[in-house]
Amino acid sequence: MLKKLKNIVTGILIISAIVIVFRTQDDVKHDNKTHINYWFVAGKKDDIPYSALQFNKSQDSIYVECTPIPWNEHEKKLLTSILSESPPDVVMLVSTVPKWAARRALVNLDAALVDPDFDSTQFYETLWEEMHYDGSVYAVPCYTASYAFFYNKDIFKEAGLDPEKPPKTWEELKEYSKKITLKNKGKLSRIGYIPNYGNLETSFVMALELGAEFKNSAGKKVNLTDTKVIKAFNEELELFNGNSVEEVNAFMGSFGYGSQHGFISGKIGMMILDNTFIDQIKLYNPELNYGVAEIPAFEGTGTKSSTGSWWYAIPRGAKNKKAAWEFIKYCVRNDVQLEESLSMEQSLFPANVKTASSQEFLKEHFAMGIFDKQMQNTKSKVIFPLIHDVFWREFSMARERILYKKQTPYDALKQAEKTIQSNLDRAIEYDNYVQSKLPFENFK
Repeated sequence: MLKKLKNIVTGILIISAIVIVFRTQDDVKHDNKTHINYWFVAGKKDDIPYSALQFNKSQDSIYVECTPIPWNEHEKKLLTSILSESPPDVVMLVSTVPKWAARRALVNLDAALVDPDFDSTQFYETLWEEMHYDGSVYAVPCYTASYAFFYNKDIFKEAGLDPEKPPKTWEELKEYSKKITLKNKGKLSRIGYIPNYGNLETSFVMALELGAEFKNSAGKKVNLTDTKVIKAFNEELELFNGNSVEEVNAFMGSFGYGSQHGFISGKIGMMILDNTFIDQIKLYNPELNYGVAEIPAFEGTGTKSSTGSWWYAIPRGAKNKKAAWEFIKYCVRNDVQLEESLSMEQSLFPANVKTASSQEFLKEHFAMGIFDKQMQNTKSKVIFPLIHDVFWREFSMARERILYKKQTPYDALKQAEKTIQSNLDRAIEYDNYVQSKLPFENFK
């Protein structure tokens, strides 16, 4: 296996060495500005990003040329551009930074961080940590999604619950859920809370709150059978309140998208959702009477959440690194992030702490004070950077086996732990080989 991987790396080195790309001597056009290429993953609209438009207006020496790239092709396009020695100068992506840094696809930014006009403490700590790989920084966070606890106030009233007092603990949530849940002829017609519905895994949140460690201090040994992880899964099972997973999943089959979403349609009373869901409610059910609160916790523990980051980086081989860095610095400034956030149709959550906690931002966006508090108590989902996808695939499969009672939590997690460890060992071996053959490109 290692021999095959070595051949792949050798091939990359050969390709990089023999590819000849004819480019102009510099990217200074007839307007005497340095033109930099900015690639960003596009959504439904390919509009030029607000920050790029404003940056071009703010000074006369650099001009940003924007190119939207589709999500399903962004990885191939960027890696191809790097191998052909014609990469963009700046990219904005959302996948894990170490995944790209380990491939030597990004410029090491350590030397850029001495810039007196750049302050890394302006970002949420968890997001800034995600920008690191092997002790160095390779990207700068710009946006994220913050999770909080949504609950339907009208359903609370109907169930005899105080609509201004959402559950603070998982035990309270369990009791609330029992009161909210309704059945019609033995089948669920409304439910209080579904642990396996939504983008943020309840078991993972619980494990974080319990202080679980998924790996050893060196990050080389998987510890998925930590007693606190096992406890989290057992606690998650109890949230079904005696309803079988099959019964709950059958009920979830009536859910859909938009107005048919379980929470928007009033079929589920409580959910953990991210801040962008507020825009979905405005669009599909603006009359919905709901509240937003901190995610429940265990007695004696604090609330926890998890998130990931959109980020800017300079690809390996970029020609205009200094100009690219000036653009990145501008984009993550407090004033720019505030203006851009307020201009968005669907609000991503700013990575800049000052922006997210500013009165202007809080006044414009409902419940953002709650989302800000959750961001102060968040942990990254990037547990093993080199095998991020493998970890979450195995975690999810173990969770499914546990929920369907195919295995005990310990047995399911032990099986996942073994598979993850095997993949991690190979990834570390490969990474060590790549480091010996292909050095990082530094900012200069």
